[in-house]
Amino acid sequence: MRVLVPSPGRPHCALMEMELPVMDRAVAAGRVSPRGVRLWMRSPGGGVHRLELWLDAAPSEGVAFAFDMGDRSQADHTFSFAYPDDIPGARPLEPVTRYGFRIRRADGVLVGEGRFETLPARRAQMPRRFCIGVASCHQPFDQDGRMHEMGIRMLRVARVAWERCDVKQVLWTGDQLYADFPESQSLFDPEYFKQVGPPGRASLLECTHDEARAVYHARYRRNWGHPDWLALQARFPGYPILDDHEVADNYGSLPEHHHAKWRHLRDAAEAAYRDYQHSRVEPMRPGDDGPYDYSFEYGAAAGYVLDVRSERRSADGDHARVFAPHQLEHFATWLNANADAPVLFIVVSVPPFFMPGWLSRLARYVPGSFREDAHDRWVHPQYRADRCRLLELIKHHQLRHPRQRVVLVGGDVHVGYAARCDWRTDPPTSLYQFVSSSITHKLSSLDWHLARHLPRTHFVMSDLDGRSARIHLLGGNLARVFEQPVGGLNVGAIEVEIDGDEARLNFKLYGEDEDTPDEPKLLFESGFQ
Repeated sequence: MRVLVPSPGRPHCALMEMELPVMDRAVAAGRVSPRGVRLWMRSPGGGVHRLELWLDAAPSEGVAFAFDMGDRSQADHTFSFAYPDDIPGARPLEPVTRYGFRIRRADGVLVGEGRFETLPARRAQMPRRFCIGVASCHQPFDQDGRMHEMGIRMLRVARVAWERCDVKQVLWTGDQLYADFPESQSLFDPEYFKQVGPPGRASLLECTHDEARAVYHARYRRNWGHPDWLALQARFPGYPILDDHEVADNYGSLPEHHHAKWRHLRDAAEAAYRDYQHSRVEPMRPGDDGPYDYSFEYGAAAGYVLDVRSERRSADGDHARVFAPHQLEHFATWLNANADAPVLFIVVSVPPFFMPGWLSRLARYVPGSFREDAHDRWVHPQYRADRCRLLELIKHHQLRHPRQRVVLVGGDVHVGYAARCDWRTDPPTSLYQFVSSSITHKLSSLDWHLARHLPRTHFVMSDLDGRSARIHLLGGNLARVFEQPVGGLNVGAIEVEIDGDEARLNFKLYGEDEDTPDEPKLLFESGFQ
């Protein structure tokens, strides 16, 4: 459910034009297993609720269970639970089966409804082909604080495209929330903050932890209120990770983010991220303050979501880290444990292969936001050590398992593209990278043009020992549109074909068909790799 409230936009805008849908009650499907599912909800008032569950093929034959969400006011009335583990008397689900679900309050008021499909329990149950959705960067507002029609239509396009592809899961690769855009509505804009902040506070940095957490909660309700966004969350099991805009632009890359006055703000923003996003894939535990990396799977296919934000540190703008050593150790353990999987998906919110290093080095002499954005990229000299450690781990794993397909999946950069990193090894191996960005964040024509041309450059990236790899964009399937990078709003789909122990991948990017509004248009297709 949603409610309409006047937007705190610029005074000259008419009230009727400024009414925004704000989230009140909502549900979402999160982590799915062969025998269960993790469900998320927001329901003010708390207390006892009723879960209704049915086979998608037989909606009239369902079961119902009562559960108590308690008082979740501190978490903005959000709650997540695992079925069947957290529901007394519930029985496990059947693998590879579609289910519908509905949650109601004790008084019968609908909280929301959605659907999901359970995973294969063994390799023999794997479909020969399946699809994984990819999206990032949800910022549907124009500079006046109104939702722009292009973004709203793109939400409907995403739903249709993913339904036609029969997408099993969606990887939300970061920036599902923008705390700082549009600039006129930024939580860091003093004039705007007067309208949305607690009384007596001039900025977020003056707020207590609980006050700042409540401000971020309100931002989620505002940015996530549109019914087409809520439909995507309810109909496609989602696997999210935070990126910078869930906190602040280039979060972690600037030295000031590590000053004492920022600590409680970082903690509050991450707490709100846990309430609204991370709790969909992991249970909430006392003292859980990151990192937010985790693994997932779809039958024989395995995935790992890296957190390259919460542990990012930049002491002086020249020496920095992306993650603490223990996260990389967990990732290395996961790689070894999944050596037999035909395909690995590695989610990295900021794509490692985007711009050549010389451009990032040049940016240090350019004032303004371009310099700060370049400081946030993997190729910046301050991140070279962590970048090389990560890529070396993957390269050596691929040398031991050359038949396994490995894909980096990212967002952040406001263009969509598919690239390949060819290691200069014996035997030769290749690492793929697929990026979809953004689903609703509309840039100016000039910004999109510039962003599209950054990853066009074919370049070489060296490791710690001076050895290099060639990075280049994939050519398209000539039977389809083959131009990339894709500018404009887009969502992605990775089509996976399994044949025994081997996998082939087809990368697709969809946008809106200009001639048929709300209808998906295939903007790029790589063909099976």
